[in-house]
Amino acid sequence: MRAASLANYFTAGCAASSLLGWVASLHPMSFRAIAFLTAASFILWGLCWLLDFSVSGWLKISVTNLQALLLAILAAGIIGAGVWLCS
Repeated sequence: MRAASLANYFTAGCAASSLLGWVASLHPMSFRAIAFLTAASFILWGLCWLLDFSVSGWLKISVTNLQALLLAILAAGIIGAGVWLCS
């Protein structure tokens, strides 16, 4: 995975999580739905870390590329959580 594509995934993840945080701050029902999506995503993210060798085989990428992608998702999620908490 090239650094440019990883940076694009990071930027897209930051934009998406910031948008979801903003939408969650608008209405209580959207807050619940996005909180559910966030929890489900966190569970899938954790499973990808635990099963990284089988997931990398299923996605047909190397384990190091998968781990780099998971770290980019973590960083984007942290930025999105900051937007969610500050809005």
